[in-house]
Amino acid sequence: MDTLKVPLFINFKERLFVSIFILLIFSLNLSYEYYKFSKITSVKFYETKANVLNQYLKNNHHVLKLKSYDGFTFYTTSKEDLKNLQGRDVEILLIKTDRKISFLQYLKNFYYVTYIKKVLPDISLKRKISNFINSQHTNKNISSIYSALFLATPISKEIMEKISFFGLSHLIAISGFHFSLIAFFVFIIFISFYSFFHYRFFPYRNKIADSIYFISIVTFFYALFLGEVASVWRAFFMLIVGYFFIFKHIKILSFETLFWVMLLILSIFSKFLFSLGFWFSVIGVFYIFLFIKSFSNLKKWQIFIFLNIYIYFMMLPIIHYFFENFSYIQLFSPIMTIIFTIFYPLSLIFHIFGFGDIFDSILNNLFNIEFTKYAFKTPFWFFALYLLLSLFSIYKKRIFFFTILMSFAFFIYNIANLQSI
Repeated sequence: MDTLKVPLFINFKERLFVSIFILLIFSLNLSYEYYKFSKITSVKFYETKANVLNQYLKNNHHVLKLKSYDGFTFYTTSKEDLKNLQGRDVEILLIKTDRKISFLQYLKNFYYVTYIKKVLPDISLKRKISNFINSQHTNKNISSIYSALFLATPISKEIMEKISFFGLSHLIAISGFHFSLIAFFVFIIFISFYSFFHYRFFPYRNKIADSIYFISIVTFFYALFLGEVASVWRAFFMLIVGYFFIFKHIKILSFETLFWVMLLILSIFSKFLFSLGFWFSVIGVFYIFLFIKSFSNLKKWQIFIFLNIYIYFMMLPIIHYFFENFSYIQLFSPIMTIIFTIFYPLSLIFHIFGFGDIFDSILNNLFNIEFTKYAFKTPFWFFALYLLLSLFSIYKKRIFFFTILMSFAFFIYNIANLQSI
């Protein structure tokens, strides 16, 4: 089918035009971010309403990560004996001190001295749904995981650390993987009802196109409901771009397409420049493209199975450059990812009908597994060489196979030299 697809650009002139357009969008968004930065730093006191994304104890201080309704994210600390404010809205006063913050620090999420004026009553629909989810579970850790899966609510640092040792961090934050599962789930439901009316009243319409329009509307309102969550909007944007390319018969499985889509997303969401989640997503899609390019002759069920194993090993040198956590249970991560494609929509259905605890005993047993914690880190020289060879893999299949061998060699070497923590 790819032979029937047209490339994204056909000449240098088109690339130049889009480059100028992307640069203009990026400049406008960066200028707006600088305007918000100036508003905060130019006054002694800045009052705003914010949502508490995360809260944890560190050195007898409460550390809070907040998302302002004015469109910026920041950290603050409090010595007070605060109750758990995670997920709550607060009125907060930012207090300017002698400590200067740069525009770059602002873009990366900055620290600011604050005073919490008021905790606002939590009567939002999102909180009501969260309470409905929580009422179906006796284990708070499990209920917080389900809230994260369905409502993109933050989970505690301790739980997230444990999940990272399982190698399942990519399944918790709502991403393109979750959106694709949601889109497929919505498609199955919509097409089941729509086919009856389509056949009798408007058979002249394109049923698949109408399904895509409906999916786009549903996922848009879902993203809007979840709020300004970076991973959610990144996933939604990539889904819409993918649909647009399908309608325009543009070749999606193209490294140049991925490159320009990446630039377009960065031009709209400039803060993604400093988001590891964004770069992990881009690199993950890049490796998927390499896999499909080299193993397109495999059957669909073989691709489904081997792709997850391949992605796990190819991402290892990159992930362990930033994070050191490892346990032997991570080796089951590809299998758990495959199981998750069934677990996710089923658990959503069960929660809608009030039977959300049906998998609780399994999850309890899973999280009660005792395992030794290890640490290994990718050295910078290996990380840089691995990325460079991965890029060259676009042009030479032999280099691609060499990078696969590198990832396995990296894994085996570190397994042989594990250090417990």
